[in-house]
Amino acid sequence: MSIRTALIPSKHVRFSDSIIGLAGYLRQLLSEPRTLDELWVQIDSDSSGWNSRPSFINMELAVDLLYAIGAIQSAGEDRLAGTAFKSLAIAEVAGDIHFG
Repeated sequence: MSIRTALIPSKHVRFSDSIIGLAGYLRQLLSEPRTLDELWVQIDSDSSGWNSRPSFINMELAVDLLYAIGAIQSAGEDRLAGTAFKSLAIAEVAGDIHFG
């Protein structure tokens, strides 16, 4: 599986198997600071509520993605926490685009 196939869900990859889908789920779990090990234990359990069992590497890639877009930050002592991440509406983005 290539990184592009894992990142972007398509007709070949279920959303629950994609890194973007996993990142969204992890972001919800990071409402309070947690370590990677705590996240892994929570995701790897049968009662996680997530439809698939991701690999540890996919979990790390999902965390990297969240960090890269500013959705999580370091909370000290090897812990990660969610940030006050503001998503941009299409109208806000379109207002900054100038054609011509």
